Amino acid sequence: MTQRRWDDDERLFDDLSEAVRDTAPLARTIAEHAAGALSWQTIDEDLLATLTFDSSLEPALANRADPDDTRVLVFSSTPLSMELEVMHDQVVGQILPPSAGEVRIEVSDGAEYRVTVNESGFFELPALPAGPVRLRCDTATGRVVTDWVRL
Repeated sequence: MTQRRWDDDERLFDDLSEAVRDTAPLARTIAEHAAGALSWQTIDEDLLATLTFDSSLEPALANRADPDDTRVLVFSSTPLSMELEVMHDQVVGQILPPSAGEVRIEVSDGAEYRVTVNESGFFELPALPAGPVRLRCDTATGRVVTDWVRL
């Protein structure tokens, strides 16, 4: 038997992946969840922006909302905030304060997409698979990551 060295998270993850790869029917799911847990290693580098407004949760709008109405989401933090407008056929957003940069979209199945943010802070998301997403934004002003949310 080989001596395992688990003083490093990557080695531990590799050993766990190897141990469950062929023996468990849910090995891929287990590996994805383990990778997600390890992604929290960078939490000190990322400032978490919390969801502070979701128009779909407003009581007055919920009673008369049309399913095709625009949904507005606001994620707030210091120094950056992000506003999203979720429409029937597209999702657009703006970073505040406005600044050029990049948004990385992470989806629950592990896929990742990148979009450019223009100098006014505007961006448009590509068509995404169903399920929760989170956005990581990098600008000259700072870096921020949102909560996981279903668009």
